[in-house]
Amino acid sequence: MKAINRIVMTLAGLLLIVAAVLKAHQILTEPVISKGFWESWLFFVIQIPLELGLGIWLVSGLFKKPGWLLVTIAFAGFIAVTMYKAITGQESCGCFGRIVVDPQITLFAMDVPLFLLLVIFRPMGETFFPPPWPDPLHFIVVAVPTAFILGALIPILVFNKPPDKTEKYVVIKPDKWQTQLVKPKDPPGNNEAPVIINPQIDSNYITIPPAEINETDTDSIGELVPIDIDINEDDIPEWQLMLKHTDIAGELNKDVKIILFYHYDCPDCAVAIPLYSLYSREYAADETIQFAFIEGPPYGPDEEKPIPADTTALVGKLDLSRDWIFESPLILLLNNGSLVQWWQVEYPEIDELLQTVLSAQ
Repeated sequence: MKAINRIVMTLAGLLLIVAAVLKAHQILTEPVISKGFWESWLFFVIQIPLELGLGIWLVSGLFKKPGWLLVTIAFAGFIAVTMYKAITGQESCGCFGRIVVDPQITLFAMDVPLFLLLVIFRPMGETFFPPPWPDPLHFIVVAVPTAFILGALIPILVFNKPPDKTEKYVVIKPDKWQTQLVKPKDPPGNNEAPVIINPQIDSNYITIPPAEINETDTDSIGELVPIDIDINEDDIPEWQLMLKHTDIAGELNKDVKIILFYHYDCPDCAVAIPLYSLYSREYAADETIQFAFIEGPPYGPDEEKPIPADTTALVGKLDLSRDWIFESPLILLLNNGSLVQWWQVEYPEIDELLQTVLSAQ
């Protein structure tokens, strides 16, 4: 019984160490989108050292009974979280950082079996608190390196948070969106404050940010110019960058467009898309209002796409030039290429959408 308990606790500890290392790699190399505290960057910063510390504790064999109790409670929590993700149809359990593992595989191949083994093969004959005390050398050899590793890991995680935009990925944060183009109210030399204007987008043209304009060439600010000129995409608002990198960009620059960005495995998208497809059919005769569904990578299999086969809405994809990191559904309301409003996770009904358009005109 003791030998089996030792094996089970070692396996559980190694699994925790691997999971903590992979999650640490993830949050050091790509941003984390927060869907509440339990999936936020801050929670990962707290979870990773705890998970790593518990894993080392179990492998070390020190203080077996309290270690067993903590890991049993931890795996009970893992089961609850993974079961929720499996039921809601999420693509990955999120247990192993960037490695995608089906929640059902994690649940039935790891979490449940290890939990049952921990419950069955308990550390019999062990006391919860010492005595007996562990061998001092054994304790020092484990405790000192562990304290050093955890003490170094926490500031590394805290002070090396990845940027929101790189050449490899873009984090879409609508709450930070704002227009970035300015145009003087009067000719140069006047000290009056500039006025913010909305950026415009076209399939072949894009608005030049002020940073790309010569200080004396004030008439060019806000002018539409070909997109193949040398423009730093860091100066482009994320919503404009997303539209630029879709395969239907040329159809989004005029009239009223209601655009829903989605992921194929997003539960909320699976509810919102049929509703918006219905709205699209209802307003099919009105050529000034059109809906669009744009899929964000990774793309799902055709049989799992939530778009109705008979939809009258535009259908497109974000390209693979970068990883587009956003919480879906993300809905943009455009009027002649200008951003009027956005909604994230929420999906307003048609009356609210149309009222928003009217109030902006």
